[in-house]
Amino acid sequence: MIRVTAIRLGVVVAACWLLWILRPVTAPLLGAYLLMLVFAPLHRRWRIRLGSSVAAVVCVGLLLMVPPLLALPAVWDFQNLLNEIPFNDTGGGMTKLLDTKMMEVRNALPSFIREDLAAEEFDTSKVLVAVQGYLFAAGQAMRSFFGGIFGILSGLLLLPIFLYFLLEGGPWLARIRAELPATWYPAFDRILPKIEEIMSLYLVSRTKVATYKGIITFLLLLLLGFPGSYALGLSLGALSLLPVLGPLLGFFLLALVGFADGGITGGGFAGLLAASVIYAALEILEGYVLIPRMVGRGLGLSDFAVILTVLAGGAFMGIFGLVIAVPMVAIGRVLYAEFVRPWMKSEPGTTAVTAAVEQSEGSDCAAS
Repeated sequence: MIRVTAIRLGVVVAACWLLWILRPVTAPLLGAYLLMLVFAPLHRRWRIRLGSSVAAVVCVGLLLMVPPLLALPAVWDFQNLLNEIPFNDTGGGMTKLLDTKMMEVRNALPSFIREDLAAEEFDTSKVLVAVQGYLFAAGQAMRSFFGGIFGILSGLLLLPIFLYFLLEGGPWLARIRAELPATWYPAFDRILPKIEEIMSLYLVSRTKVATYKGIITFLLLLLLGFPGSYALGLSLGALSLLPVLGPLLGFFLLALVGFADGGITGGGFAGLLAASVIYAALEILEGYVLIPRMVGRGLGLSDFAVILTVLAGGAFMGIFGLVIAVPMVAIGRVLYAEFVRPWMKSEPGTTAVTAAVEQSEGSDCAAS
């Protein structure tokens, strides 16, 4: 028994190592699998009328068409944003204007804080150089992970191809089940379909939340006269789907535009404050209204349970915990019902496995 377990563990470790070595291929495969979970409800609905292959082609077509159509109006907006951010300010006029606004921010701070901050620290050119360095480092890390620019481009090309085959070739759980020992079948049939359904519901709900967040951001910034309001709304909505790095980039982008222009606020300290308040309000709206209503209820969690889960996830793992807390709790409920609850209710001398079997048999009898 120990030898068989060691062999199985070795196979799993070797498979994980191989997946890491082949990450330029496995990364887009993982992305395609997550997209498959998003498109799975549509594919199931359409394949009855169109057939599995045609329904998969339609889903891939939506993936290839919808993002570019949404991004087209943002091209002009992004150009306006670039004009507000002087990365290539050859004349130096915009940099001098931002230097003035930086000094306004310093002068607006309380005196006990202002005394500890030298005027040289509010140099726009230094800030822009630091920002460019962070962006370059992030780009280098991404290139290293995917194996260079060619790996990134090939990953983008492979994504829709993988999505088609994953949708057309499903269900994949049945194929994975066929490779496992027969003694694992009962637990596999009870646990894995529920977890896959939870992940699908969560990803679909998070996509809806990101859409609503992007629309609300666009309307708020449009009312305040922020330049590039559509591009900012689209960016903040899309970045909310990216764990950890997404919210940080979203805040930095909004704060930078608010400081540089700020619409009716005039930029500077007032624009930076307005951008910070808007971002905080959006995060509160997402975390305490949209996610409990649209994500929690779909997963069978009450609004209070979702809010408590989000707070605990943020306290434990920061921004990343905010993102993964809700699906982890939903999956934890499935695992608790499968393994922990039978053990907790088992009588002394009764194994957890026996209790689980008895519970399963009792539920089958009640259903029949």
